Amino acid sequence: MPAPLPPTTPALSRRIADATRTGLGHARTGLAASRAHAGRVRGHARDMFAPLLHLGRGFRREVAWARTWWKEATPDRRKGALVGAVAVGVLLYFLPYGPLLALGALMAGAAWLGRDRTPPPPPGPPPGDNRLQAIYNGLVPHLADTHDPDARFEAGAAHSKAFEHHEFDGDQLTRLELRYSPYFADDDPEARHRIERVIEAKAGRAREYLYGWDTEANRLTVAALPPLPGPVPAQPYVTAPCEIVLGFTDPTSTNRLIPVTTSTAADADPDPDGTQLPPVVWRTGTRTNAPHLLAVGGPASGKTTLLRTIAVQTLRDGDVLAVDATGSGDFACLAGRAGVLRVETTQNGAREALTWLREETARRAAAIAEAKRSGRAAPEDARRPLCVLLDEPADLADPDVHTLLDLPLRLGRTTHISIVATARPAQLDRLHPGLLSETHTRVALGPLDAATRAAALGSAPGIAGGEGVPAGRGYARVGGGPVIRLQTPYTPDPLEDDTPDADRARVLALLPPVAAQGALPVHGTETEAAATAPSLVKTI
Repeated sequence: MPAPLPPTTPALSRRIADATRTGLGHARTGLAASRAHAGRVRGHARDMFAPLLHLGRGFRREVAWARTWWKEATPDRRKGALVGAVAVGVLLYFLPYGPLLALGALMAGAAWLGRDRTPPPPPGPPPGDNRLQAIYNGLVPHLADTHDPDARFEAGAAHSKAFEHHEFDGDQLTRLELRYSPYFADDDPEARHRIERVIEAKAGRAREYLYGWDTEANRLTVAALPPLPGPVPAQPYVTAPCEIVLGFTDPTSTNRLIPVTTSTAADADPDPDGTQLPPVVWRTGTRTNAPHLLAVGGPASGKTTLLRTIAVQTLRDGDVLAVDATGSGDFACLAGRAGVLRVETTQNGAREALTWLREETARRAAAIAEAKRSGRAAPEDARRPLCVLLDEPADLADPDVHTLLDLPLRLGRTTHISIVATARPAQLDRLHPGLLSETHTRVALGPLDAATRAAALGSAPGIAGGEGVPAGRGYARVGGGPVIRLQTPYTPDPLEDDTPDADRARVLALLPPVAAQGALPVHGTETEAAATAPSLVKTI
């Protein structure tokens, strides 16, 4: 077998071409660097010699003026000017410091003539004027009315006819006040929604806006809301017993602040750097008239995270009963822990748990009624807070299961029982009527249309806009209060594989220790409770 041929040496022409290409590349790079350096030197030199350049430009203008005057002057005026110049020169020669004064006057004139006489650009429209005019033009088709005697909105008119006040932060509109025709149907939600959508489209849909409709004065006030804080990690909050922090809102929506930490460390203490945020506090037990809560949102909107947040806070001084109608196992981290009565994921288990809940409600009501009749304090086991988590109960196939909630819903405030349910927007029509009528605390999470949001909250929020709603962001309405913005805390499932280690450790540190999980406690049946307090059970 013949030996392999040795590697061939590159041809001389190829080596010359490569060397030439490399040399040209280095030369081009060096030339570009030299040009950049020369530009920097030129700029520094211009800044350094700017006064001299200014005086030089003035001297040239003085010489040009003198030459022009000499050419245009008559012989007699030239002779007079020469005689005057000689006389002034002689006077300055004999005057103390005369030559210096002449040189100073000459330099002062050069400085005056060397100034930049470029005329300033003509003044343009005020900042934001084009944006305001665009908003006005977009509102004309919706607010123009031929019956309006003031004709505030008409095609081709200036926005100042209708806009009374406006504020800008840079080029971003922060506040706008306008008047509209008294013939506009401002009590029609659809008409209002059209106006709001136009303002959002022209002012920017990335932010949320608060709309204040003054129907008596025919005035609309639009205020851009600042962004809410990002998701706050789960942590122990400074609250009183029977107070649950649902999340955080705007400083103008509450008069309360609590210390929080935004650190990702599992052992971080609250308020390490003085951070305080306004919370949305939900009170349970006898201190409120809204002991039950309903959270509405689509997939991945943060409903289950909100339930875990409520469960972690309830377990500090109460018990939790979780019914996962979806069977997803999102509450497996609660199973077997102290204070967790049961975590159910099956239909039969849900029926059993809700049956026990109805009997427990009757037992507590009877015990409390008996204690009041005898003038004693209610027993501890009848006053211990109990939170029932129902994750999408509309998925329960047995409709009779929902009737088991009637008694706990109606007597929840008296018996210290709170029911927290979740639902998707498409499930609102399938929820039990009692659950809809008794849940006076509402939360709407995720991107929802205006009609669904109003149905979920029981009232229109008056806030619109904002695209790309993150998980846990939405609105809340506690009792009969106003609708406010909400950012729920970040309480992930510690058993999920993709949960970061720091978040897993933080949530596990908030949960009580693992205890032996047994059957639901038995405190007597509903019949025995009715026999104890027949008058109370008969009324319920």
